[in-house]
Amino acid sequence: MSHPTPTDSEVPDFQRVHLQRLKLAADVILGEGPHLPIVLESELSIYRERIECALLESVTTVVDS
Repeated sequence: MSHPTPTDSEVPDFQRVHLQRLKLAADVILGEGPHLPIVLESELSIYRERIECALLESVTTVVDS
């Protein structure tokens, strides 16, 4: 039994869904605001920015294809 292989345009969509979920999780945790240690808040902010960059790259890849 063979499984269908995804096309180039399907992979970024799949990745984008997971990246959006990670971004949402970071937003929820950052929403706790004053209850977070400053170090954790800083790391999460950096992580969130990297996720946003990856989301932008995945959109650019789909548009350029």
